[in-house]
Amino acid sequence: MHEKSMLENMTHNLENSFDEAKAMFRYLHQNPELSFQEHQTRAFIVDQLLQYGYENIKTNVGGGGIVAKLVGSQEGPTIAFRADFDALAITEETDLMYKSKTKGVMHACGHDAHTTMLLT
Repeated sequence: MHEKSMLENMTHNLENSFDEAKAMFRYLHQNPELSFQEHQTRAFIVDQLLQYGYENIKTNVGGGGIVAKLVGSQEGPTIAFRADFDALAITEETDLMYKSKTKGVMHACGHDAHTTMLLT
């Protein structure tokens, strides 16, 4: 996919973006992984980036990071965005319908939300 069409595809209507973000957040919240053990999370992020049309994706950056590069059609400064995606060794004590499925691990730190915001 060409970068121009990729940028056009990223222009979602607000309602679809909200539903997509909510589903993504809930998936990440339900499937937390500890630092340097985020195998499913990394695969999920890369899959999302590929679905959005990113072609320039580097994995295992600094051990487990992911870098995706989007080049716009205009000259200008480079902007970098980052989000952590590891969880904490804490047992979730909520009754949320999307609570952690991983015993003793949860996203109590907001990294599930940060990752969701960055992807959407």
